[in-house]
Parts: sequence; C-alpha cells; structure tokens
Amino acid sequence: MSQGNRGDPGYLPSKVGRASDMEFVTGYRAEILDFAELLFGWYRRFLLDSACHGGSERRKRQEASLRRLPADPALWVLHVLANRALAFTVADPGQQVGGRFYSEEALALRDLDRFITFVSAGEEEETTAATEAAQPLWRVDHLLLLTDEHGAILGFDFSLGGLSGASEAEPLVARALTLLCHSMACPLGAGEPRRPKTLTVGDPTLHKSLEPLLSRLGVKVGKGPMRGWGPKPSFTFPTTRVRACHVCKRHSFEGQVTACQHCQAVLYCSERCRKLDWNRSPEDIGHQFWCQRMAGYMSRSQELANLPFTFTTEVTSENFNKEGFLSARGLTRGYWAGESMLVRAPNYGVGLLSGAEEPAAFLHSGNPFEALRPEGGTALSPAPSEPPAPRMFFGSWKEYYQWRGLPLGAPLAVLLSYPLTMYYIITQLAPQHFPELNILNKQSLRIHVVEAGKEFGVLMVFWELSVLLPHVSLELLFVGDQLPRALDGQHFLLQRDEEQGVSVRSGLAARSKGGRRELQLGFSARPYHLLQAPKPDLVIGFNSGFALKETWLSSLPRLQSLRVPAYFTECSEYSCAVDEAAVSVATGGSASPAHMNPFRSPFRQAGIDNAMPWYANAFIFHLIYKAASNNHRHLPAPPSPPLPANGNQEPARSRRKEKRQIRTGGRRRK
Repeated sequence: MSQGNRGDPGYLPSKVGRASDMEFVTGYRAEILDFAELLFGWYRRFLLDSACHGGSERRKRQEASLRRLPADPALWVLHVLANRALAFTVADPGQQVGGRFYSEEALALRDLDRFITFVSAGEEEETTAATEAAQPLWRVDHLLLLTDEHGAILGFDFSLGGLSGASEAEPLVARALTLLCHSMACPLGAGEPRRPKTLTVGDPTLHKSLEPLLSRLGVKVGKGPMRGWGPKPSFTFPTTRVRACHVCKRHSFEGQVTACQHCQAVLYCSERCRKLDWNRSPEDIGHQFWCQRMAGYMSRSQELANLPFTFTTEVTSENFNKEGFLSARGLTRGYWAGESMLVRAPNYGVGLLSGAEEPAAFLHSGNPFEALRPEGGTALSPAPSEPPAPRMFFGSWKEYYQWRGLPLGAPLAVLLSYPLTMYYIITQLAPQHFPELNILNKQSLRIHVVEAGKEFGVLMVFWELSVLLPHVSLELLFVGDQLPRALDGQHFLLQRDEEQGVSVRSGLAARSKGGRRELQLGFSARPYHLLQAPKPDLVIGFNSGFALKETWLSSLPRLQSLRVPAYFTECSEYSCAVDEAAVSVATGGSASPAHMNPFRSPFRQAGIDNAMPWYANAFIFHLIYKAASNNHRHLPAPPSPPLPANGNQEPARSRRKEKRQIRTGGRRRK
C-alpha cells in the first residue's frame, strides 16, 4: 500500500525501519500533527480557490451560488484573535510549494524542529539569534477563526507580520469576507456546503463592516459583536477529524472518501487510488495481500469495544469527540492535559520555556494520584481501605474498579492502563509463558520500560503497582532517547508515608526484600542497546511501533542476547503483524500471537486514512527468541557514551546492512 505520492513504499515484511514503512501510524502520530496537516490541506485549497475567484463577474456568480445554499440553523461565529507572544522561523519556505505538511515521517511536534522553530516574540535574544541566522522571524498578527456555535471549525485565515516590519497589506475585512465565502462552499470540518442564517463577530469594527456585505449573501449579522470567547459558557472546540484517502491523502472536503468494499478498513477517494494500492508490487506490500487480514482486524471491533464503563458507547465510537468528553468532565489539568490538544499553557506545547521546566514535574511527595483529579473533583486515594487478597489477581477493569471503590463512570482507566497492563503481565502472562522464572514468588522485581514515551508523562500512576503488589519491592527503569536528558542517570525512591501519602526521595536506595510498600524509579535517556545496567527480570514496552524507530534495529538484538522475558503492547493487530516482521528481520526470532489486553485504554483512536479500531495498549505479545547456538555467549552492552549536545546517540554510518535487509524483508526483490 502507498504512502502519499512516493515511488514504492509499502507494507512489511518488504520494508521496515522508518515511519513511512508502517503504513498506518494511528495511535503513534501526535493528534496535533494530523490536525495541522488537515489545516494545511484545507488552507492550500482555500488559497487556490481564492485566486480563481478574482474579477467582478466571478464574484457575482459566486454570491448567487452561495445564496442558493441551504441555511444552517446553527449560529456561526467569527473569532478575531490577536497574537503578540508567539513567533516562528521557517528553515526552507520553498519546501512547502506544492508539497504536503513538512514531513510524512513526523510523529511528534519535536520532529518538526528541523523545519520550523517557535520563539517568544518578546524575547530579544531569540529575535537576535534568528536575525543572525538570516531567517526572517514571522508572527501571526491576527487569526480569523470561523466556527459554529458548538465549536466545530469551519475555516480559518491569518495575517502574517514580520518582526522586521514587513506585513501583509490586505485589509482584515476583505480577508474575512473571502474566508466566509469559501467556508460556506467548502467547510473544513466536513459536512455539506451551507450558509449560516446568522453570524456573530468577535470584533466590533469588523462586525460593523461585514454587516452590509453579508446581507447580499442572505446572511444576517448579530445585533452586536460577541463578547467573550464563545456564544455559550460551555463553548469549546470539539475533536476535528476529517477522513482522507490512504493513497493520495485527499481529504473528504475535496471529494468523497469511501472504505474498501471487501475489508472496510482502508479509505480511498477514487477507483484509481484503490487499484494503485491493490496492485502494488511486490505482491506482499499491496492491499490485495492484506485485505483479508484487515477484514479480520475489523471483525474484532466489537470485542475491543466490550468494556464495562458507563461511557463505553461514547468513547469507542468512530466519531468519538475526545475534546468534548474531557471538557465536560473537567479533565483539563494534571495528566489529563496530555490527552488534549487544547490545553497547552504556559508554553503552547511547542517547546518554549523548556529549559525552565521541571523534567518530572509530578514527581513529588503527597498524593501520587493528584494529577488524575478532575477540576473540582477529588483525587484517588493513595491506597484502598483493604489490600488485595493474597494470590487473587484481577483480570478485568470491572474487578479492579470494584476493589478500588471506583464508579464505572470514572474514566481513570485511560491513564491507569499503563500500570494495570504491567500488573497483568507480572501476575498472569509471565507466569504462564515463563513458569521457570517463578515470578510470583519473587520479593523484588527489576523491570526495564524500553523506549519510554507517553507513559513517562504519567509517572506517578505507576505507584498503583505498589498498591496492587504490596509485598513486592519494584524497581522500574525507564529507558529511551526521548526522555529528558536532565533525568539521565537519576533515581527516585517512592515510599508509603502515613502523613504525606507518598514520600519521594532522590538517589539510589537498597532494594528491600518486600513487606514495605515502595517503588524505585530510574531513568536512562539513551537507546536500550546503549544501556549499562543490571539484567532485569522483565522488559516491557508500551505501544512500541518497532517499524517507527531505527534504534529498535539494535535494541531487539540486544534483547536477543539478554534472552530476558520481553513483553510489548500495541494499538492494533495490524501493528502486531508489523512488529513480528521487524523482529524476524532484526533478530531471526519471532513474536507470540497477539493477546487482547483486558486493561486496554477505553478511548478509541480513530484513523484518518483507515477505519481500523485502535486503542492504546490494545494487544500484548512477547518476544520468542531465536534458538541459541552452542557457542552462544551473552555479549555485554557497549560502554554508555556521554550524551552529546544534540541528543543524537546514533553514529552516522551505523547499521547500513541491517537497514538494507529490513527494507527488503531480508530477501531480494524480484
């Protein structure tokens, strides 16, 4: 299957090793990037269409066409937002001409650092640095944002101003009128073309100027300008998700997008795109090869959505409005901020002020679950009134919620999925798959959490492991080159404290032999194959995506040499199939069949170019190591080099042979 308009990218096993080799990155790519690409695609069409509607005759025909559109009973809102704080520089503005949004391989905002840099417009040092680098510093002076009364985004435009004095000269009134016309004909948030019965404007001057102009389109302007952020106290932006063709990436506002009629998993805009994907060569990268498998993945949708919560129907829907769900429940603070695209103060989520922030902001004494507390609500207690019964292990969210005294309407499972998944691996999967380890009788456990990602952002929820396993001394070492370098080599001890709830102390501490509720957390900001540490009892990785990062090419062989039980979760069965191929290429080993995780997150992650069901920690598998030869030796890890200033630990010429093998599935293409 294809990836944009590239020459011949495709499915595993023919290729692995870069983001483009994993055809579907739902669940791994930051939602803000999908949203930014949607905005970019819509805005590019907006500019092209606006350029084609010049001249009085064309404008008259456009106005006549807009007057004939059906009226939308919902109030439309034109927000006028001024910006004086945030500016940016672009490394290569010409790269965007005729292209897509910067990088298909970007999975997080930090991946765009080489294309665009955000700075505080008030910081003179940053401005001077940008000037010295001969890169113009730009600022969005005004953002025109068109929504309906429910917050659904219908279109946008902006005026740019250079901090050196250059700015765009087109009047704001003309920009606003052009934006309104295009948004009626081609609303961003999908839906049919329509015109509003009534429009309210958030700027008094613009409100007055637009009133006579919009009357020609049959649109009534409100009696006065809007005061405040929205027309209703509960106004918020809902999740905006617009489907796109898997091959050419055209969004549904540009034309109809439909699913493959056989598997219903992959979306196409035309028969041409479907045929291109179906007949891709070699045959094991084309949709013809994967179609039946994907039909099987789709058949698990109902089973994956079988959860006991009162909100299950809402959060497992393909059209799940996550932003509305979080806002309605006051889940806008603490760890919940990481689940939303809207909550990004004080640094806008683009890396400003990063040097002044505490790397582990929530790692402090007190109630470890304070960061889970909803606005105006109460926090989960550090420990339940009764400890878990010996040798009785929970196997479902319902059992756990009942023991913890939680109502089934509490969405804590979204964040507690990480420690509960680890608990499930320790108590049920590892004893079943590796009985010789006698893991349930160990008084202490050392666990490496490899390629740590989103779970690092909810550190304190792992305290729940000490609540569930009170007689086991646990040591968790988080490893990965995306961790803050300031935490590299640091350790913290968390212990039950009757006065504070949980006390946090920095530094190494001797592990107790059980009997006292405690948890040790350590951090290594480097890839796993460069780690120097004692051999663990278990290795666990969350939503790993082996094909999305080249360091797995070295980390998987390192695990092969250690031969330690290693479990990984994935967002979908498709991801598990991709991972199994990556393991085969990297080590010659394989992976166990995917096991549906009873402690998966209840939030469905809807795809842009596919309709497959995706949930964080949805499936679990473990590595099956290649049989050791007679002269097999456990090789020590290489010495850990100091972290370079740029944080990139990979040598420039590393693993070229492995990368070539991975791109061809370990065999020669025909």
